[in-house]
Amino acid sequence: MKKNLMLYALMLVMTLCVFALARAEGGQVSPLDNLPTAAPSQLSYNPATEEDGAAVAAAASVNRIYAGATPIPIDPIDMPTPTPRPELTFTFGEYISNKLGISFKSAVGYEINENISGKYILTEPAAAVKDNYPCTITLEVSGITKTYSANDLKNDLARFLENEGASYTTWETYKAASKKLMNGTGYYNNYRGVLADGTIVRGRVHMAIISDTQRLTLHISCPGWYNSSYMKIYDAIHSSIKALPQE
Repeated sequence: MKKNLMLYALMLVMTLCVFALARAEGGQVSPLDNLPTAAPSQLSYNPATEEDGAAVAAAASVNRIYAGATPIPIDPIDMPTPTPRPELTFTFGEYISNKLGISFKSAVGYEINENISGKYILTEPAAAVKDNYPCTITLEVSGITKTYSANDLKNDLARFLENEGASYTTWETYKAASKKLMNGTGYYNNYRGVLADGTIVRGRVHMAIISDTQRLTLHISCPGWYNSSYMKIYDAIHSSIKALPQE
């Protein structure tokens, strides 16, 4: 009996010593104290890869912290996978804007708005809207000076995206890439935004110098989970857009 009492007393003393040592070194360390800090999400992945139900790979590695036997999800990969959306098909027809002096092919049936000076806007009909967000296509011709350069164009693209992102609670862009539009020097960039109601929006903005005095902006915005389908519309416009014949 005495031996058991001595053993318990020894264990109590050792426990108190360990506690005192932890206090001296700054207190007990929780396994949550050393979580890795994630890098900013804007440049960690290409938004163009998130299409048709694919999960966002926002982090290079998967991190999980366990408290006892219960896993705590701390990475997007741990979250439920959304239901994949079906691929969409479109019928394409010609659109002509005499005000902008251009023609192109795009999905038929879209509502046309030419009420804003310098802009030609197409909006998806209500019956075709997916995820409560209509696809919108905007073409805009802006005046520039003869000294306007490709670097100016790239800077204007960055500013356009910055302004566009102000409407979203989450905003991600990738890296601008060079690509011609109407045979003019151009840059484009993709984006991904999340609205206040949780709606995911994806889009592409493409700017190009189409003459010594004109810059063309092509902007397509669509419901995020159908992005690859709607990019077919962008491809159709990009490959067919041209200036109207001079009279």
